Amino acid sequence: MTDTTVTKEQMLAYVADARRLLAQVQDPIWAITPKQTDEEHLADYEVTLARTRVAFPEMEEKTEMNMVLGEGGIVYAFTGHSPTAADRAKALVGFIRTMPFLLDSLVASLEQKEQHSARVTELLQHNNVQLTENREQRAEIKRLQARVKWLLELVPGEQLKAVSARP
Repeated sequence: MTDTTVTKEQMLAYVADARRLLAQVQDPIWAITPKQTDEEHLADYEVTLARTRVAFPEMEEKTEMNMVLGEGGIVYAFTGHSPTAADRAKALVGFIRTMPFLLDSLVASLEQKEQHSARVTELLQHNNVQLTENREQRAEIKRLQARVKWLLELVPGEQLKAVSARP
């Protein structure tokens, strides 16, 4: 069994690489060709290759084609033969390989946020109950003090003590 734990440092390093590579992909969109035969697809791809040559006139005649491959050599994505195509292919592979860890981290973060939110709500409710209890206790103390004062005023001789005790 292999260790699939990703350290914080590894995640941060990947994030830095991903941000650098994402800068190379401007305004990506998903696109689809019309239904065509293999020969028609090849002819369209020839036009795509020519566009890259126009965009990068300094390219050598012979280039390497970059792609993302899956099991059995199935092509998941062609990223082309431009000078930045290899980085785009590496970025796609990196995104695909690290996506499970990123998704797990996102779920864990959301669960932790929910737990913290529930705990904060619980503490706030507890504090509100305590505050209400304290207010009620202070009000009861004031009522009892007023009653004691009233009762003391009813006791003969205590009225004089109360008067003489005033500043």
